[in-house]
Amino acid sequence: MIIHKRFQKNYNEGSIEVQVNFNVDNSVVKVSDIQIKGSFNCGLPANPSIEEQNNNFFLVAHYVNIAEKNVNELIIGNKYADDIVKDILELKHNIIKDGK
Repeated sequence: MIIHKRFQKNYNEGSIEVQVNFNVDNSVVKVSDIQIKGSFNCGLPANPSIEEQNNNFFLVAHYVNIAEKNVNELIIGNKYADDIVKDILELKHNIIKDGK
């Protein structure tokens, strides 16, 4: 089952809309797709993923560099990314808790 959620974060600089899909399979909830659109240059990619490292979660940017190599880059030190990750994890927790 796929659960689609949408939320908006408002800042002095403007707003950021986030759409996220959660795949639910036998009580296992995984983030499958994230889309981000900001009304200002927030420094975030349009389609990041989320990754856990050392019990911390980060948004991850995916791109091809000048040498045509695929690069996955953790987004660290971006307050907008940190807020979005927090909200995504809260949504995931609520899906697990509520069973929907």
